[in-house]
Amino acid sequence: MTAVQPTAEIVPLPLDDQRRIAKRQRVLKSGKIVFDDWSSLDCTIRDMSDTGAKLRVEQPKKVPHKFRLFIHADNSIRPVQVAWTRDGELGIAFTGPAKSAALRKF
Repeated sequence: MTAVQPTAEIVPLPLDDQRRIAKRQRVLKSGKIVFDDWSSLDCTIRDMSDTGAKLRVEQPKKVPHKFRLFIHADNSIRPVQVAWTRDGELGIAFTGPAKSAALRKF
């Protein structure tokens, strides 16, 4: 007689959670999208994880694929790249470690 193996129930995750490597945390922080010439564009950080964040931006078409994100709350800056865009929001992936930002730049 063969034993019947129980099958694990597969529960589909919401689409956003299927692609996420690290658990996100909802936040509301102000930031700046910093361009190569050190000019910047204001943004709001809506959620963050160890690997990326979701930003709200007034003019998403002005944002390049790669930039630096300045976070006011902890005075840090880090390189990022855009993973997705949708309705004034950007999903970004961190491409390097956070560093202390020079205050005089901002």
